[in-house]
Amino acid sequence: MKVKGSARINSLPTYTPGKPIEELQRELGFNDPIKLASNENPLGPSPLVLDKIKEATSSVHIYPDGDCHALKKKISFKEEILPNQIVLGNGSNEVLELVAHTFLEKGDEAIMGEFCFIVYPIVAQLSEAKIVRIPMENLALDLDDVLRHVNQETKVVFIANPNNPTGSRSTKKEMEDFLNKVPDNVIIVIDEAYAEYMSGENLNVSKFIDKHENLIILKTFSKAYGLAGLRVGYGMANATLISLLNKPREPFNVNQLAQVAAIAALEDEKHVEKSIELNKKGMSYLKSEFAKMNIKAHPSYANFVLIEFKSEARIVYEELLKRGIITRPLENYGLLNHLRITVGLESENAKLVGALKEVV
Repeated sequence: MKVKGSARINSLPTYTPGKPIEELQRELGFNDPIKLASNENPLGPSPLVLDKIKEATSSVHIYPDGDCHALKKKISFKEEILPNQIVLGNGSNEVLELVAHTFLEKGDEAIMGEFCFIVYPIVAQLSEAKIVRIPMENLALDLDDVLRHVNQETKVVFIANPNNPTGSRSTKKEMEDFLNKVPDNVIIVIDEAYAEYMSGENLNVSKFIDKHENLIILKTFSKAYGLAGLRVGYGMANATLISLLNKPREPFNVNQLAQVAAIAALEDEKHVEKSIELNKKGMSYLKSEFAKMNIKAHPSYANFVLIEFKSEARIVYEELLKRGIITRPLENYGLLNHLRITVGLESENAKLVGALKEVV
């Protein structure tokens, strides 16, 4: 083929999602496989969400509100900020793209952890920025080390808190100290996709985006709210940054059903609380069982746990697939001996443990 991608595109890492359930069913014929790979909420969405989606299906022939007015109003009430301090995205992934398009140019430096969400280097490389990786001893990001790498070429710093794929976190105090020391011409992106599971250590949004004009905080409806299939997330910052982020945003980027579902999800706080409690119990059970099997489980403040083997984890991953269980290998993160396990329902966690006892 004579047509080739640009050097910039050809060198991009490829985002590989968790194996779809349907794919495993086609390949191995399982009727009831379980997926513990992509950190979805095992309870699914709130029943209220499902009801509202059904009501909204009659209007899918009409373009959605391109400004997401009603959803912004709901988020602004929850986060105690103004609607003009919010940008909506087709998942928080899209907001990451908007950040890169808006603030990164060729030659700028983008700082991120050694083991960070793979979309960070993808969007940075698309903007032809120089990627600066911070070593993560014990799989945790040292914010003081991040500060030591900030220089005149630094334009954006990407931080996930809790971190994906390791599950580690920075405390609120550590994050506050860090924000107070970063030069105000450097954009700080704090990705709080898993913040609901972090027990009070996430930032007070209204306080911090008013104080730090270079701060962008991201959140998603894909995890604790159970809306991963609808793709809706948001970024929060001062109104000036938000107006800039809206410039490259695609029109109608959040569909009608996603907007309705997200509004309903915010109205059902008990479902989120139930999801968090289920995660706590499941995490405790899994870590206890891993310890009994002498499998190292790294500390996690999210809805997944990173486990480590003494040899390459791909063999374990493949054996689990044969038993109808999808987990997440992490070779593309450079973690060859690790699997990331989503905390599932009680029955799913028990099935995983039983399978691991056969495999390891």
